[in-house]
Amino acid sequence: MEYGEERVVALVDMDCFYVQVEQRLNPALRNTPCVVAQYKTWKGGGIIAVSYEARDHGVTRNMWVDDAKNLCQDLQVARVRELHGKADLTHYREASVEVIEVMSRFAVIERASIDEAYMDLTAAVQQRLKDMSVNRIDPSLLKTTYIQGYPQSSSELEPHTEDLRSRGLHQWLASLTPSSLGEQSSAGLQLTVGAFIVEEMRAAVEEQTGFRCSAGISHNKVLAKLACGLNKPNRQTILPLASVTELFNSLPIGKIRNLGGKLGSSITETLGVENMGDLTRFSQAQLELHFGDKTGRWLYDLCRGIEFEAVKPRQLPKSIGCSKNFPGKTSLATKEEVQFWLHQLALELEERLTKDRDVNGRVAKSLTVGVRQLGDKRPSSFSRCCALVRYEATKISSDSFAIIKSLNTAGNQQAAWTPPLTLLHISASKFSDAPSSGGITGFLSTETSLSQSRFSTSQLSNKSSLDAKSVSPCKQQHGTIQSFFQKATERPTIQKDGEEEVSVGGKASPAPKSASESHSGAERRSSDVSESPRRHIKSFFQKRSTERSSSMKNSLNIVEKNNSEDCVPVVSPSRTQCENPDNEQATDVELNPNPPSGASEDLLTCDRCSQEVLAWEMPEHNDYHFAMDLQKSFSSSSSSSAATTSCNISSSSSPPPLRGGVTGSAQSSRVKTKIRGQSGPAAKKLRSQGGSASTLDSFFKKN
Repeated sequence: MEYGEERVVALVDMDCFYVQVEQRLNPALRNTPCVVAQYKTWKGGGIIAVSYEARDHGVTRNMWVDDAKNLCQDLQVARVRELHGKADLTHYREASVEVIEVMSRFAVIERASIDEAYMDLTAAVQQRLKDMSVNRIDPSLLKTTYIQGYPQSSSELEPHTEDLRSRGLHQWLASLTPSSLGEQSSAGLQLTVGAFIVEEMRAAVEEQTGFRCSAGISHNKVLAKLACGLNKPNRQTILPLASVTELFNSLPIGKIRNLGGKLGSSITETLGVENMGDLTRFSQAQLELHFGDKTGRWLYDLCRGIEFEAVKPRQLPKSIGCSKNFPGKTSLATKEEVQFWLHQLALELEERLTKDRDVNGRVAKSLTVGVRQLGDKRPSSFSRCCALVRYEATKISSDSFAIIKSLNTAGNQQAAWTPPLTLLHISASKFSDAPSSGGITGFLSTETSLSQSRFSTSQLSNKSSLDAKSVSPCKQQHGTIQSFFQKATERPTIQKDGEEEVSVGGKASPAPKSASESHSGAERRSSDVSESPRRHIKSFFQKRSTERSSSMKNSLNIVEKNNSEDCVPVVSPSRTQCENPDNEQATDVELNPNPPSGASEDLLTCDRCSQEVLAWEMPEHNDYHFAMDLQKSFSSSSSSSAATTSCNISSSSSPPPLRGGVTGSAQSSRVKTKIRGQSGPAAKKLRSQGGSASTLDSFFKKN
């Protein structure tokens, strides 16, 4: 197998696609001269698609309908629907999706346009060759296939008849020797098997959609596209690499894919050649000298029919856009007109992007705006990009206007727009996968599912499963936020000494209750099932508030215990006397419970106290240590404050200070210096009697 013959690539092109879509909608248009036109304000509108029956009468695209009817009196005209003041191509896009879905069952697909797609058949051909049990291919399986360059003895002036096609096919199949059917299959055999697969694919498209198409089969994209246009409609053509030289000798450079623009014109002007085959006279070094290393090397291979651009798996368009022309007197000459039509285009773009996101699960990130000014012959005289923030027509139109407003030479304060615009175009591109779930709802839903998995072995899972059966599917779907708070309020708890229940390690250990308490608890459980989801949100915050109150009580008990050693009065919500040291053990039990029961991988060891704590309760445990450190600092401050008080009392018997501000300041600083030297850092001035002892309690009351 020679260089450049390793792959099998096909291009499939729908025959006058817009016409076929209209004929499927209106079967009366079939087998008649028919065109598809958009708008009719001037000479019946412009023609965008022509049936092959109308082409026989000389009707072409871009012709006015009135002019076309002069050539064909029986011409049937199908109108493109309008939406937002412009042509609506929704029917044609949806029909294209139908075709692509059928084609994708046969090979890797790269969508090139609304009616074209490339196929990489290499893997499918190799698999088909392994499954072949005969050493010859039946010509009846290739009933619409042409072979470019065959029959080799035919004249160029001989018309392309069915007999000529059949002779060329038989001659081609005879050239495939039996030895080529072994493991080392020839390039010709691979192209033939690829043509057989395309025949099957085209038949499936017509059967399932009603649309006919043509195809080209060769070794790369460039040759496949050329082959597709050689025999239309409803035909396919094989282009072997050996037939490229003869074809390129009479093929203009501008007809080659990627050479129809500036590069093709530059080649013609620089080298003085017209046909693609003329480039073979130049060496690779000469081409690289004129067009650079990369382009020169690419042209050297391309003029010999060799090209390696890959078929990229893509069934969706790379960009979604819409545009509108304003020719002649309809050009946009005021700022108001420009803003109005930008908004109309944005409305269509928003609808299409939203539908694309819902169907294909992707979102665009870039917005492109293009315009053409009056007198400019280029397709687009200005094009700029910006970020596409959200799918909203108002935002899209305002961002688009902000990009192009600098083109208005009349000034932003003027109502006029100079020079007038003859084209507006906006499009979205740079697609990426859409988020699987949006916003807070998806986050809380994820948190709820994780929590449920953690406590699956507890009694909570059984209760939750019973509750879920009593809730309708609709409520379960939209209740993610409520279920998050419900999960928090229904966490397993332990009741201790008749006080508030405290969560321990995810396992429920309820204490014995009296008959009245059990009865009231049952009533509460039954009422919780019937209450609305807001009950769970409310109870969530109530439980958090209660937990904080319990933590404050525990911390205050520690304050009282520590301060009892120095006999400093402590202000407490319920007691004002020094606590009995006998309560120390009870306090430690509340603040340092036994290690929670749970899986070993869920337990973490605290660096401060070497206690095993559940991973999800470690933040609260660290907060406990922080509170203890804070309390110790407050305790030391209390001791310093007591010493300061005694010093102030002893100094009250001394003579009163002088009225002079300077002398008073000096005496005050001497007192402060003495205190600092005796008891360390000076304590803050007491606000009221017993104020230094309020410490943590007053802190929480303030907040």
